[in-house]
Amino acid sequence: MSHSMRLVLGSFKPFSHFRPLYSAYRLKGSWWRLILLAIFSFLIVGITSFMNIKYAGEMPEYTGIAPDERILFVLSEVITDGLLGVLTLIVIVVGGALLYWPFFQQVGFKRLAYIHSYVVFILLIGMLLQLPFIPFLHEPSLISPYSLGVYVDLLTNIPFWLYFSYSLSLFLAWGTFVQYAAIRQSTTVSRGYALFWIIILNVFMVAITAYMRTAF
Repeated sequence: MSHSMRLVLGSFKPFSHFRPLYSAYRLKGSWWRLILLAIFSFLIVGITSFMNIKYAGEMPEYTGIAPDERILFVLSEVITDGLLGVLTLIVIVVGGALLYWPFFQQVGFKRLAYIHSYVVFILLIGMLLQLPFIPFLHEPSLISPYSLGVYVDLLTNIPFWLYFSYSLSLFLAWGTFVQYAAIRQSTTVSRGYALFWIIILNVFMVAITAYMRTAF
């Protein structure tokens, strides 16, 4: 039996979509969809970077750069951020599968990477829906009304907790739900075990990301 990657269907109807995953010996349609995800990631992250610069005041350092060279400088910033977006996609898919594998060995590394591709798709939807708020709020994409950060921002200005809380978004919760549905359909572990480790591992990854952003 084979299982076809359908990002939209799997994201909105995960329990029915992933039901055949447990017995599937072949995963179809993965590579070209991953290539599309990489292209979308490059474009969405690049556009987000440009809008951050134009509307949110996240202007690169222009000291020593001639005015006619600034557009090239901004373009290089946008392209660099786009490539970092593709790298982040790879980290989430491969790194996420490696992190999950010790706790869900029955699912297998390949299926875990497959599942994390859906998480990337959902997070890209979140970034896309965040774009209109950048010019509207004149705030960088980090400041998301879809996250807990808007409330934590009222209580503290510690960078780690701000980055951490702004990552705890509706789209992360959606991705967590899809992960849970897919893993439950791919293994015989209990519901409590699956839910506990999925939440713990996601919070751990968010904490590591927040630490990396504030420590370097």
